[in-house]
Amino acid sequence: MKTINLLLSSILVSCLCLCAAGAEKTKTNNQDSRTIDSLQLFLKSTKTDTSQVNTLNTLSKTYLNIGNYQKAMECAQQAQNQAEKIKYKKGLAHSFTNIGNIYRKQGNYDKSLICHLNSLGILEEIGDKKEIAISYNSIGLIYFRLGDYEKAMEIYRKCLKYHEEIADKSGIATCYNNIGNIYLFQEDYEKALTNFFTSLKISTEIFDKKGMAVSYNSIGNTYQEKGNYDLSLDNQLKSLKINEEIGNKQGIANCSGNIASTYEKLKKLKESYLYLNKSLNIYQEIGDKHNIMKSYFALSELHNKMNDFKKAYEYYKFFSEIKDSLLNEHSGRQIAEMDAKYDSEEKEKNIELLTKDKALQKADLNKQKFIRNGFVAGLILALLLGIILYNRFLIKKKLNTTLRNSNYELIQKNALIEKQKEKIIDSITYAQHIQQSILIEESEIQKILPDSFIYYQPKDIVSGDFYWCSKIGDKIILAAIDCTGHGVPGAFMSMIGNTLLNQIVNEKHITTPSEILRQLNKGIYQALHQEKEETLSRDGMDIALCSIDYKNNQLEFAGAQNPLYLVSDNELTVVKADRQTIGGGGMISKKENPLKREYTNHVIPIKKDMCIYLFSDGYMDQFRGSDRKKFGIHQFKDLILANQSLSMQKQKALMVEEHENWKENAHQIDDILIIGLRL
Repeated sequence: MKTINLLLSSILVSCLCLCAAGAEKTKTNNQDSRTIDSLQLFLKSTKTDTSQVNTLNTLSKTYLNIGNYQKAMECAQQAQNQAEKIKYKKGLAHSFTNIGNIYRKQGNYDKSLICHLNSLGILEEIGDKKEIAISYNSIGLIYFRLGDYEKAMEIYRKCLKYHEEIADKSGIATCYNNIGNIYLFQEDYEKALTNFFTSLKISTEIFDKKGMAVSYNSIGNTYQEKGNYDLSLDNQLKSLKINEEIGNKQGIANCSGNIASTYEKLKKLKESYLYLNKSLNIYQEIGDKHNIMKSYFALSELHNKMNDFKKAYEYYKFFSEIKDSLLNEHSGRQIAEMDAKYDSEEKEKNIELLTKDKALQKADLNKQKFIRNGFVAGLILALLLGIILYNRFLIKKKLNTTLRNSNYELIQKNALIEKQKEKIIDSITYAQHIQQSILIEESEIQKILPDSFIYYQPKDIVSGDFYWCSKIGDKIILAAIDCTGHGVPGAFMSMIGNTLLNQIVNEKHITTPSEILRQLNKGIYQALHQEKEETLSRDGMDIALCSIDYKNNQLEFAGAQNPLYLVSDNELTVVKADRQTIGGGGMISKKENPLKREYTNHVIPIKKDMCIYLFSDGYMDQFRGSDRKKFGIHQFKDLILANQSLSMQKQKALMVEEHENWKENAHQIDDILIIGLRL
């Protein structure tokens, strides 16, 4: 009879689990409430311990789906305590998973990772491959959110292996989609699309509509990053349609937000507003405060672009209010936790004091009995203790003497290290003065090229990036150079590059960009003895160099790795550079003689108000502090196009401001050099 009851309980819990899983697909919050009510009713009626754990875990998932993190955490922790009490390992693993997912949603990735690793350890012990795969997927997602893409990729590969072993096609599709997301954030769009299309194919084969919707959305986002907005919109709309068919509110809201972003890129601001508003309404319905906050901010930015500054201000106020509200909730939870901890500690102290009182009372009752027998033993013990303490005193005295000597030596060594450090920093700072002295002042360049700017920001005291400008006859030669490395090694290379450019242009009067690059490549090889087969030097430089001829009204350009951006009539054109770098290694590793490298010379007619931009890769490669995402080429292009009508000095100020806002609290990762010029 007990077995039958247990079986019936398990069946009922499974049915309720399916009901909770379907809560995402419901059309109203009332159905979510009815699901929760059913689960709570069953929890009160069941007497089976394992069923209680399973029901609490299911309740936790349901609360998490509707964004009630506090209730979700309470149920998960109750499930954990009950599972530990009855030693129900699978239920304990599920409770750790739920707690880990809640922490992840709240952005507490450290605690989330610990919980998921605990869950994984239990699941590996009981050998549940499907649950192990799911656990690996959660761990991979945390590393992905932390920006550790290499570790995330390793975890997702393990996850994929487990799903393939048990032939779980839905799990396989999810893995390919996750791997695609890593490639997307690394800006390897072709590999990202390959994985997303593989995921879509598998989801279509098993008719997994939710998986299909996820894949279409991921494909659309990739095309948006590539700048192919028509394909992006087509796939995002397919994803939205499927999400609406299955009633996946979170998916509908996410897709609507992405579609709004694509319409914004297409300059269709009214359509963008409609989808952003739709996304906001759904987030408000399901109570997802974090995404409500993001939607308000996006609407504020959009109305700013629509020149509706009143609405922009209103939405920004909503954004600020909910941001403060979330901060207060977080602070409230922290205070509650501290209060609970304090109360617990006070209770423990009170119990400890009561225990001591009882012990003292018992000691008084037996005091007379022990005095007689303990007196002699106490004298002997005191004598032994005195001997031990004296011996420890001698040892301690010796150790203190040794420690004082060691500390003195350590202080001397630290002082020596600090002195050496000061000398090194002084030397590098002096090197900075030397490097700056060879660079032309921005004001001097503006005498030749009035509407121009130089945005030059070294990562360290000295830089591996440098700029160069000279006027020879009727031609102005302008270059942006990115040497191997940064700091002191890069600075040495910049000195060599500057010297060679002076010889080639100012002394030999060579003004054709392709020939300047050919001579510079030859000069680097000879200066660093890279023409020898056995050389170990791999140092070189990437360069974008142009010659401006106002007399003949033409611009010539040649580049090694670094292109030229040209803006005319509100369109940005990329004038590609050659793939060969300048210098870069011994002859033994080359298929052809690098000393005979030729570079392409591009000739471009100068138009009125044409703008050109020369740069290194430091600005685009900067990571954002919050999610370790690179600024990227596409955002750089959008930034140039959005501000190209402004004066060059205003463009520079906006670039500096955008860089500071993007990196947040992160460190600058490379030297930055951008040259802007209106012809």
